[in-house]
Amino acid sequence: MTRFSNTKGFILGAVSSGAGKTAAASAICRLLSESGMTVQPFKTGPDFIDTSYLAISSGRTCRNLDGFPCPELMPFFYAESCGYAPAADIAVIEGVMGLYDGLGPDGEYSTAWLARNLDLPVVLLVDARSAATSVAAVAKGFADLKPLAPRIAGVIANRVSGEHHAELIREALGRFTGLPLLGWLPNIKDDSFPSRHLGLVPASEHKSSAATIDNYARALREHLDADLLRAIAGAPSGQYIEPKIPPPIRKPDGAPVRAAVADDDAFCFHYRENWRLLERLGAEIKTISPIRGNGVPEDTDLLILPGGYPEEFSAELSGNAEFMKSVSNFTREGCVYAECGGMLYLSRSMSYRGQERAMTGVIEADVKMTGRLSRFGYVEGTALRDNLLMRSGESVRAHEFHYSRLDGREPDAYSVKKFSRPGETWTDGYVMEDGRLLASYLHINFYSRPESAERMLKRAACKTRPRREEVE
Repeated sequence: MTRFSNTKGFILGAVSSGAGKTAAASAICRLLSESGMTVQPFKTGPDFIDTSYLAISSGRTCRNLDGFPCPELMPFFYAESCGYAPAADIAVIEGVMGLYDGLGPDGEYSTAWLARNLDLPVVLLVDARSAATSVAAVAKGFADLKPLAPRIAGVIANRVSGEHHAELIREALGRFTGLPLLGWLPNIKDDSFPSRHLGLVPASEHKSSAATIDNYARALREHLDADLLRAIAGAPSGQYIEPKIPPPIRKPDGAPVRAAVADDDAFCFHYRENWRLLERLGAEIKTISPIRGNGVPEDTDLLILPGGYPEEFSAELSGNAEFMKSVSNFTREGCVYAECGGMLYLSRSMSYRGQERAMTGVIEADVKMTGRLSRFGYVEGTALRDNLLMRSGESVRAHEFHYSRLDGREPDAYSVKKFSRPGETWTDGYVMEDGRLLASYLHINFYSRPESAERMLKRAACKTRPRREEVE
């Protein structure tokens, strides 16, 4: 295996969801940053929310390491992200769900899968409430699950009652596993990370998120062997493969394609890798706010509406009639790509918590929040007709995670199958405006299909938005 990065790192895995990974990872990032290190945070899997806390705690954009859409590019994403100036001194990777939880019993694309593929050590986070020697039993079981076990280098215990409890855990770990107790967190009851139906409330909404991270960091500082944690970090190895990026796209006059990307509290589910790829393809990106903005900028060629929480901000979105009108006008000539929450914003109306509010009306369908997960997990979408990203019959790996459905116009964009249940299929998304508009529930990492991003920019480069007076 070829060494591809000088930045050492480790992965914080856990026994299960709800063990406190984000709180612990954020505290670790903050403590390492305060010690003078440049910390590059990562989140395992297709997560858009935990990344916001890791970014605040480290002062550096958090990247996703999701093996499902492009498994061969994990070494590339790691090395490139750590290499952004200033180069990172250490990488902290927060795991997803339980250490071995992924696709199927082999846990494909799980935290353990990522650790094995990058050859990075794992620090195991264990919820120690009402347990002491049992923590050692759990750690030993996780470390010995052959052939799936990565290299587990130590344990951090969460929700520990005090020094005596921590000492019992330390002694049991040493006697029965040989693993060190790297540190422990007390049970912090008053400063929990708030949650809602898609997970944690994003840090941008949680106004005291920085203070909450500081509280966890202070608590961990008293009980963390930071020197040993840094010593445990390992240099990754793997087959470094550069993605094949098409040449930059230009408009007929030589100007770059200008992409306006919605980015506010309602639309905050971004793969930052997608932004990076669009810029590599020559696009200029400008962020806009459907909540507070005045409208789609005049020089926009491509409008991108990502996922997020439009239902939580439906009053603000509906109240900004000027912006909604500009979106409706833009769809007449420009190219529009919308994922999940962005698609909901393009609907006629949205019903949530007993209130029905008007949306942009671009898609003749109405949003109903279901109160439970409608779809969740890794999927593959096959285009039913030519669209902004693909030709009919081409497929893309993606992720779905939503509590809503659209009633009205029948979907016609993708035939979708769930990877964990291949027999489960459905139709999703909408292709409109002569293929210039594509909206669906699929969250797509463009690096899995760079040619799709190229296709979208080429289409946008050939369209010129009409002057405002022509569409009023």
